[in-house]
Amino acid sequence: MVTPALSSTDRHQVLRFAASFLWADLELADSERCFLTELAHELDLHDAPEAIANLLASPPTPEDVDPTSVPPAVADLVRHAALRAIAADGRVAHDEMTMFELLDDLLPRPSPTA
Repeated sequence: MVTPALSSTDRHQVLRFAASFLWADLELADSERCFLTELAHELDLHDAPEAIANLLASPPTPEDVDPTSVPPAVADLVRHAALRAIAADGRVAHDEMTMFELLDDLLPRPSPTA
C-alpha cells in the first residue's frame, strides 16, 4: 500500500484519517481494531506502537485530521484508507459516506500529468 517516497509524517497522517472514520460511531469493533493495526503494518509504522495504542483508545483530534494539510501526493492514499476503514466493520452507514464525501471534496486532487 505504501510507497517508499512517503515520509513517516505522511504515513502517520494516513493512519489518523483512517482512525477518524473508525471512530465515526464513537466505538471500535474488534474488526476495526484489527484493521487499524494491519494498516499501520502496511504503512510500515512498526515503530509507532504508542501512536497506534492512542488511536485505538480515542479518536484523533480535528486538528490531526485537517484535509487541507494533506499533500496532494498523499490525498489518494488517505481516500483509499478512509474507504477501507468505513468498510472494516462490515457495515457502511449513510453518515460515514457523507463524511467521506466531505473529506473527498476537501482533499487536494493530484495534478494531471502532461
